[in-house]
Amino acid sequence: MKKTLIGPLLVIIVLALLGAMFIYFHVSINRMEKTLIETQTSIADNSGKIQAIVNFFNTNPNVNGPAN
Repeated sequence: MKKTLIGPLLVIIVLALLGAMFIYFHVSINRMEKTLIETQTSIADNSGKIQAIVNFFNTNPNVNGPAN
């Protein structure tokens, strides 16, 4: 009987597709991680600026007179 290469060929194709999916997910996760790190950095920056503004107003409570 003649052996066919359909079985091994299908296995190779399935393994190649599985490897491509893993690579795609890895790249996507790395891209999301970079975006998350940038967002965290900007949040920390903005929080520091807001805290400085709040501290400035807290140190000068009577600039405009008493708040009745």
